[in-house]
Amino acid sequence: ICGWVNNTGAAVIIDAEGEEYKLRIFIAELIRQPPVLASVEKFEITQEKLKCYESFEIRQSTEEMSTIRFISQDIGVCAKCMEEVSDPNSRRYRYAFTNCTDCGPRYSIIKSLPYDRHNTVMKNFRQCGKCSEEYNNPRSRRYHTQPNCCSDCGPSLFLTDCRGNAIDCDDPITKTVEFVKEGRIAAIKGIGGFHLCCDAFNPEAINELRRRKSRPHKPFAVMAANINYVLKHCELSSYEQELLSSVKRPIVLLKKKENSLLPGSIAPGLKRLGMMLPYSPLYYLLFEEGINMLIMTSGNIGGSPIQYENREAIQRLNEIADFFLLHNRDIYNPIDDSVVKVAVGKEMVSRRARGYIPYAQKLSESDETIALGAEEKSTICVAHSGYAYMSRYLGDLKDFDTYEQFISEIEKLSSLYQFKPKVYVHDLHPQYMSSRYAVEQQGGIASVQHHHAHMASCMMEHKLYDNVIGVVFDGTGLGDDGSIWGGEFLLGNRKSFQRAGHLKTVLLQDGDTAIKEPWRCAAAYLLQLGYDPEDFLKDVSTDDIKIIRQALASNLNCHLSSSMGRLFDCTAYIIGIRQSITYDAQAAIELENIIDASIGGQHYSYSINEKNNILELDYSGIISDLLTDRKCSIHASVMSAKFHNTISKATVDTLIKLRERHQINQIVLSGGVFENTYLLES
Repeated sequence: ICGWVNNTGAAVIIDAEGEEYKLRIFIAELIRQPPVLASVEKFEITQEKLKCYESFEIRQSTEEMSTIRFISQDIGVCAKCMEEVSDPNSRRYRYAFTNCTDCGPRYSIIKSLPYDRHNTVMKNFRQCGKCSEEYNNPRSRRYHTQPNCCSDCGPSLFLTDCRGNAIDCDDPITKTVEFVKEGRIAAIKGIGGFHLCCDAFNPEAINELRRRKSRPHKPFAVMAANINYVLKHCELSSYEQELLSSVKRPIVLLKKKENSLLPGSIAPGLKRLGMMLPYSPLYYLLFEEGINMLIMTSGNIGGSPIQYENREAIQRLNEIADFFLLHNRDIYNPIDDSVVKVAVGKEMVSRRARGYIPYAQKLSESDETIALGAEEKSTICVAHSGYAYMSRYLGDLKDFDTYEQFISEIEKLSSLYQFKPKVYVHDLHPQYMSSRYAVEQQGGIASVQHHHAHMASCMMEHKLYDNVIGVVFDGTGLGDDGSIWGGEFLLGNRKSFQRAGHLKTVLLQDGDTAIKEPWRCAAAYLLQLGYDPEDFLKDVSTDDIKIIRQALASNLNCHLSSSMGRLFDCTAYIIGIRQSITYDAQAAIELENIIDASIGGQHYSYSINEKNNILELDYSGIISDLLTDRKCSIHASVMSAKFHNTISKATVDTLIKLRERHQINQIVLSGGVFENTYLLES
């Protein structure tokens, strides 16, 4: 086959000449077996006049033919590259930035399209003669590999102390492992940003990392040298092994084995561990020096975004890390590790980041629109030229640094996709930072009710267009009536909805504080149902109970809430799990974690009532039965299981009533509460 190929942003143009039967084979193989990182969405074939090409070449990329633009994700290093890194006779022996056409950084290094070297941070590194020869040789697997480099011409590693002073050593990786073995905490610059790292079998180092990072309970992720070490400590299905080993290399939430020797302080009080495998030569090399499992948690402080620039990282992480393993390849698009799990036999993405972003999905119709998300778990989505392009997970916009990255992400998306928004879409809540940003822009503005957005996003993911019944359970979202929603049954489609049912409302005092202190939720529910909180809140001071009692009685800084998340918090406190939390949804996560599934379908009592043609799921029986079980000293794991079974059964019963009334058979489940695997599967 002779001719040429080039890149036009979203499309690949191939002008191919050859004998007809060879062309047919060529086309068929290209469509059935595209390159490892490619997927063919559609193809067109046209007849052209013969030009009698004498060779086949890659021509300069152009942008003239398409407004659709795709960007590849960052991909884990391939086996062939790791063979070279491990081979003492290879010129890339122990070189931490080895990659080829089938692997390595993409999104994290790209500044603009088309994806050519001069549009990436690799522009700063001129290829040596040998690398240039590979880059220009069609028979090399590094032919037009944009980040191609070696130790003679590419990025390099270096060590500093916590103040940025150089540490002199022969091999920065060997020295890093030596320090980690001594119990020190490292800040390591990876593909998309920094990790904070220590020995996963050193409880003292783990506890010290928790102390310095002010992260007393939130689980840490663990990176294992290979799949065999994961199998030693976790139970894995074949599908979970597949996800763990995939080119995307996410953190996978796995069930911890009872005989695992990993310290409980990695994920306090939890039966699951977030495990991942190395995805760059640098991380593989860390395990060649006698360590087989490392803590790898995001290099940030509190709720701030991941650090990704050398100078800023040293300034902000120097009170946490004892030393820094740095390199001089810039990160243009910072990106955290993705988090996934398997539920109902399918992959569920809890945090969409490295390997899963950029994410593009075809739209049936679109205008130049940017959706700005909510506030606590910010993500941006751009609708442009018939596609939806989703950003990486950003975080809580109330954090100043996260908000700055939110602005930066909008600018980068607009530049990469050559996109100018006509409409800014924001959450119905006017005080969210994303909503405030929207109203300051020049262009059309549209607000979307929080739970309708949950429902519509699930409909889009599963390509549903007709009316559905949406079950949306979460913590907080402003409702159409001005109250806080979160236990919702909606009827509708992508464009409109009506509220068909909800969890019975409760008057809560000071929403943000109630989220962080589940006892406040419990006090509010107990008071509304006629119980005296002092009879049940034994570890709360009389003065605190008196204050909340007076505030609720006078409706001071209070709001009505139908939140399922707050009912979980209330239950977690009544059962005796948690009085206050240190990370988002901690009470609910720990409540799920202790479930005794052996009790079968046992559940508490509940009722489904109707008010103004809207069904109301009444939790009065649930709380009454919980208090009875507590009085009878029923084990917390049994109470948790009965509570979860009740929410599941009550939800299904409500859905059956709505289905019979409206003859709708498509059900959509969405919202943060359905991160609860037991509830989702039941």
